[in-house]
Amino acid sequence: MKFGKLFSCLAMAGLFLVVASARADQLSDIKAKGTLVCGVVGTLEPFAFQDTASRDVVGYDVDFCKAVAKLLGLKAEPKVVSLEARIPELTQGRVDILAAVLGYNPSRAEQIAFSKAYFVSNQSVAAKKGAFQQRDDLAGKRVATIKGSSNIPLMQKVVPTAQLVSYDDAPSAFTALVQNKVEGYVLSESLMRRFIAKLGPSANIEVLSPPVGREYWGLGMKKGEPALEKAVNDALDALEKSGEAQQIFDKWMGPKTTYQMRRDFAVEQIKG
Repeated sequence: MKFGKLFSCLAMAGLFLVVASARADQLSDIKAKGTLVCGVVGTLEPFAFQDTASRDVVGYDVDFCKAVAKLLGLKAEPKVVSLEARIPELTQGRVDILAAVLGYNPSRAEQIAFSKAYFVSNQSVAAKKGAFQQRDDLAGKRVATIKGSSNIPLMQKVVPTAQLVSYDDAPSAFTALVQNKVEGYVLSESLMRRFIAKLGPSANIEVLSPPVGREYWGLGMKKGEPALEKAVNDALDALEKSGEAQQIFDKWMGPKTTYQMRRDFAVEQIKG
């Protein structure tokens, strides 16, 4: 009798593991529905923003989402998420992956899985021209950040006495700098230079050296999904090998754009 009960319990446990394993295969579920839902931040040009003519969300992150989806045999479905809600949207299953200016840090890596780096960003501080000679002169000063940004721990490390003031989005933080509500603003250099270029010489703002840090951005995925993680990384490797990764960069930030940037990185494993 006891043996029979033990056998029954073992059988049920085995069935549970099989069901759990099947449910854990997110890649199969995504392929079954035929679409890859990508969480993107829709207010950060050139990474993801609304095109004024088509009203579609476009940008560097969107193009990577579409390119990865295509290699997986799927249709991309970009979904706009806020910076603060990026990770909850992923972990709660409302998006499949994040292509959302997601910089790697150990705290985030405890919550989600990161793909290989598809963008590497210098994080820099901007201030009014002539106000400061270099980055560390902002010690004790008010510096704008974006809520939930990975720039916050970077700035706390290199200029620990800076008074960080968090804003809901990048435009609000930049406006605070323009209006002298803060003395500095820390952000990805590519985004910062876009804001400065839009205002032109009247902005009277410059990027200070040295950078706060160099940040590796990955596509975010749920933990415990090795098949999806491998498929996404294989797709990124293929985009690098084919030259499409370079083409996407040149389209949005290359020498012929407002940013006039050169790609000094390649798709690579993020080293935590």
